Amino acid sequence: IKALLDACFVAKSITERMWKLPKGLKPRHIHVIDAIKLLSKSQDCVRISDVSNQLQVTTPSITKLINELESFGVVHKYSLEEDKRVTLVRLTDLGESYENRYVNQYHSKWVVQLEGVTDEEIDTTIRIINKLANAMPAEEN
Repeated sequence: IKALLDACFVAKSITERMWKLPKGLKPRHIHVIDAIKLLSKSQDCVRISDVSNQLQVTTPSITKLINELESFGVVHKYSLEEDKRVTLVRLTDLGESYENRYVNQYHSKWVVQLEGVTDEEIDTTIRIINKLANAMPAEEN
């Protein structure tokens, strides 16, 4: 278990080595941008709740991140004429450029570095990390 947890610390440090982001943006913002882009490929309208479900994060947390992204001009929030209660989001041109640079180009660099790692190894790693996350007990007082 210790070796597995140590590997998780290493994994966390990998996400902290991302390319320098524009002022104010954090890796979690890029995660939201990526989710919006992914969802927009399969559906016409992307709701904040869709992003929340995709990332398995609470809707209030995603709403805060999307509001921050909107203030940076990265996403646009809007409502449909027929139902103003539902807030939809889409990437702006700036958001699209960030998605291309910090997701597509970044991932392309990693693909080269991970040449030789099999899909099976990747799937096993993901499964174990998720299993660990789901099995980890809450902090005891």
